[in-house]
Amino acid sequence: MADIATHVQRLLKKTERMRQQTVKSLLHTLKQIDQERKARTADLEEAAKVVLKHLADLGHVGMNTKAADTQAKRMATIGKNRRKQKRIRRKFAVSGEQSILDFVKSKSNPMGREIEKQWSSEGRARTAANLLSKLVKEKKLKRTPLKDERGSRYSLA
Repeated sequence: MADIATHVQRLLKKTERMRQQTVKSLLHTLKQIDQERKARTADLEEAAKVVLKHLADLGHVGMNTKAADTQAKRMATIGKNRRKQKRIRRKFAVSGEQSILDFVKSKSNPMGREIEKQWSSEGRARTAANLLSKLVKEKKLKRTPLKDERGSRYSLA
């Protein structure tokens, strides 16, 4: 009987050691998994911080923050103030179409951005894009797309 009791005790000790080894092995594996997760997400966290910083610099604010509420209120009041102002129509000695045609005539084959620059330097509102499209459709101007670059060159048709 003593042999059976000692044998059972040995088996219990052996299973306890096996359990301890298994727990130790599992803890070691969990530590490795955690270290791998931290290494892989560290770059993502840094990238997220950089993106959020750039968005904040551009005026975008997180959604669930006090700053977002403040920004929303400010934008709402700006919108109200804009609606109260009456639109002022300006009159120019030369029409927009004629201004663009004269500029294209004086400067051979200007790019669209040069025409836009001239347009804004005259104190005209918005952009000249709509008028440029209209003049091209009316075949008063010819549009030539630029190679390897955005934009077009314009010439008299």
